[in-house]
Amino acid sequence: MRCKRARHIGRSFPHRSSARKASCCVAAGPARVHLAEYDYALNTIVPALMKEQAKGKFRYLGITEAPSDDAEHEMLQRAAQDDVWDVTMVAFHLMHQNARNAVFPQTMAKRVGTLLMFAVRNIFARSDRLRSTMRDLTVAGQVEKWLAEAADPLGFLIHEGGAKTITEAAYRFARHEPGVDVVLFGTGDTDHLRTNIASLPKPALPDSDRQKLSALFGHLTGIGLELPPHKIARKIEPIHTEH
Repeated sequence: MRCKRARHIGRSFPHRSSARKASCCVAAGPARVHLAEYDYALNTIVPALMKEQAKGKFRYLGITEAPSDDAEHEMLQRAAQDDVWDVTMVAFHLMHQNARNAVFPQTMAKRVGTLLMFAVRNIFARSDRLRSTMRDLTVAGQVEKWLAEAADPLGFLIHEGGAKTITEAAYRFARHEPGVDVVLFGTGDTDHLRTNIASLPKPALPDSDRQKLSALFGHLTGIGLELPPHKIARKIEPIHTEH
């Protein structure tokens, strides 16, 4: 379990009531919850957290999926059946778009805020990794052959009126997806931080680019969700559900 500070979270959740938006400053909840652990989180962890919520220790009750182990968002689809969650943390990016149908319709309908993680992955920052992935996907018959042959498979996003870099395109793609409230990013490099911040307020990608991304990659699932080596070494253990 961990807490996430969510400054200005109310302004970022336009579909929430103004009263709740004004008072929100902190969200708390179970992290990296797998489907098999969900009932334990709901029936054991949530009641304990709600007692602390009643004391004013935090405003929003949230839950985070485990993307590397749950590419189909099964846990969040189960969580959508319960009315206890104020916010969810969900993975979504250029080549992993299935939250568009699996998660966002439910969160929007129930006015549950979304914190979007994994908007930019190594696969977009490293050209060799992207080309290798495209070759593997072509062999598997999952993407068109020209993507494996192109020196820059996502280069069509870089043009006048489009994005300046693939990273910028990835943030803008995520930022303007209906159902996305907050796009998360993290870096230890101040130049990267400034670049990331500059990307987020920019307008949506051109419709033609978004449509092409959907046509090329909208069917893919789980691409680029692998944990980096340093996180695998300290991967959070699943919640123990035995009594």
